[in-house]
Parts: sequence; C-alpha cells; structure tokens
Amino acid sequence: MNQESFEDLAGDGPALSVSERTYQALLDRIASRRTGPGEVMEERRLSEELNVSRTPMRAALNRLLGEGILKRLSNGAVVVQEFGATELLELLQIRRLLEGEAAAMAAGRIPGAKLASVKARLEDVMRHSAAGGESTWTADNEVHDLISAHCGNKSMAAMIADARRRARLCNVERLAERSVQARGEHLAIVEALQAGDGEGARQAMAAHLDNVRRAFAKTLGYLPHEG
Repeated sequence: MNQESFEDLAGDGPALSVSERTYQALLDRIASRRTGPGEVMEERRLSEELNVSRTPMRAALNRLLGEGILKRLSNGAVVVQEFGATELLELLQIRRLLEGEAAAMAAGRIPGAKLASVKARLEDVMRHSAAGGESTWTADNEVHDLISAHCGNKSMAAMIADARRRARLCNVERLAERSVQARGEHLAIVEALQAGDGEGARQAMAAHLDNVRRAFAKTLGYLPHEG
C-alpha cells in the first residue's frame, strides 16, 4: 500500500490517529489476503512501506496480537494467524446467535430510506450480476453492516464485527454457488426490517446463517451426503 492509499484510510469522517490508520492498513492487508496466513509481519519493513515510524507500527502489531489475528512464534517472529475450517464453522454459529438478535433489535430503528436503498441495490444485483461477483458480496455486506449499526447495542455490534472479521480471515474460499440463494435470503431480511417485523427479521437472519454454515460444512466434508 503506498502512502497515498494509506492516507485515504482517514476518509471523510473524523481524523484517525496514525496508530489507528496503521492498524486499519495492516488489517486490510490481512483481510484481503494480500498478506496470507503464516507470513511474517516484519516491523521495520512494514514501517517503511507505510511511511510511518516504528512506534505506531509496534502499537498496531501489538493490537493485532492481542486480538489473536497475529501470533508470535518461539523465535520471536510475528506471523499472521491461520484460521481454518473448524474456526469458520464456530464463528458462523456465533454469528447466528448474535446477528439474529441484532436483526430483531434493529427492526423499527433503521431509517426507511436506508432500507429502500439497500433493497434497490440487492434487486439490481439479482437482475444484473453474475454469481459470486464482487457486487454481490458488497450488497450482502451492506445488510449486515446496516443491522449492526442500528441494533442499539454497541457491545453487540463490536462482537459481531469481530466475528465477521475473523470469518473473513479463515483460510476457506467463498462459495460462489451460494451467492444466488444468499441474495434472496438478504432480501427477505430487508423486507422483514421494512415491515418492522423483529421476529421475522430474526428468523430470516438465522435461516441465512444456518444455510451458509450448512453449505460450508457440506463442502468441507463435515456433513454426510444426502439421499
């Protein structure tokens, strides 16, 4: 990441500290898998690449170590933690519990204009996008982001964000064939939210995450073949 893109992490909102921007830059590298599981996070090299001093870099690395995203080897090297299939299935189970409740709590709290906007994007993706395209994942993430932002419980929102981030770090490929079904599931969630139906939103979210978990479990050989 060059200095220009690093500075862009500050965005249009409140100015972020150098340590926070450094943390976000490193997290982006890991989540996008530009820095993969087992790769060494060398403090001096990363400081030079991001054009920051070693103090904020050390703070960012220590924060990621504390969150379990990085780990320190016996030789002192800091590497990206590997999250595998078991962790992914566990995280999806946690997400089902938390996000189902968050969806119920968000019903009636989300501005109608925002729901209408995300619904329009989902419908547009359903009409025009190929299965598994980036626009599909973006539209899907918007639904989850909107619910977390309006569930009314900051601690729950933080726990959901952490579970979702860790799930993205799992060394398991996305299931492109699931995207068509997922679009309909996200649309059902949005429609329940538009109706102010908290229980319907809870059930729609739980069904969606159950289906995601079941699809991964079947692909990874955790479930027996049907029929």
